[in-house]
Amino acid sequence: MPAPATYLVTGGAGFIGSHLADALLGQGHTVVVLDDLSTGVRANLAAAWSDPRLRFVRGSVLDERLVGELVARCDAVAHLAPVTGAVGAAALRHGRKLLIAAADGRAEAAAGAVVVRHGDTVGPRQSPVHVTPLTRLVRRAVAGEPLAVHGDGTRACRFLDVADAIDALLALLNHPGAAGGEFDIAGTEETTVMALAERIRVRSGGTSALSHFPYVVDRVPHETYARPAVRPLDTAPLRELTGWRPARGLDDILDAAIARAREEAPVVLPGLRTPAASPAGQPRG
Repeated sequence: MPAPATYLVTGGAGFIGSHLADALLGQGHTVVVLDDLSTGVRANLAAAWSDPRLRFVRGSVLDERLVGELVARCDAVAHLAPVTGAVGAAALRHGRKLLIAAADGRAEAAAGAVVVRHGDTVGPRQSPVHVTPLTRLVRRAVAGEPLAVHGDGTRACRFLDVADAIDALLALLNHPGAAGGEFDIAGTEETTVMALAERIRVRSGGTSALSHFPYVVDRVPHETYARPAVRPLDTAPLRELTGWRPARGLDDILDAAIARAREEAPVVLPGLRTPAASPAGQPRG
């Protein structure tokens, strides 16, 4: 267990950021969360809100003065906010360990930062605006709706449970050899969208039909998916450096996603036109 430290987590009220904040607190660290709540929500930090070692600051990573003050008071920075802002420069200026999530972080890696790139990650607190194909298909299966497969269904995909993603981040934050490296954090089991839809239908016990739709690019239907030209995800550097392996396979991820979807499904009683309240008094769904 590393010695207690103070971590600045930008985007810490978001999906992956809030899970990282929880994990760091669980290791005995102090966590300062900087989030403007444009995509994150305070509710994601509900489990940690009463912890005296958590400090929440609502603000922007574009605020150079604020970022500089927070970085100066911390020992390390996990920059998970969706925009770069002033964080990287402040961390390097103050000599702080920096882990940054970036699609292209070659400049940051050259300056000594740990650069990570996340693949499709699934788990609690995921924003409905940024759901993966897995989450979308699971929700439709649980609701008994047709499973929409776009194109011919042969597009390859890999999914990772957020708990495994957090284990990877912690391993990189704690490993001195990670500085200056670029690491992909992704699932290792590859499947196609069509095979995924069939698997979801079986594991959910549903009877949803599969519906095919063409991809529409610039209003023109296409049968196959044209993947953008990006570097494919490769978890080998992460595995070789830290020994990290995902603990949860695709079936584990699917079963957990199905359970969450069933828990979140609206309760509709006869004669009601809106979802009924959950036992806690909050609308469900």
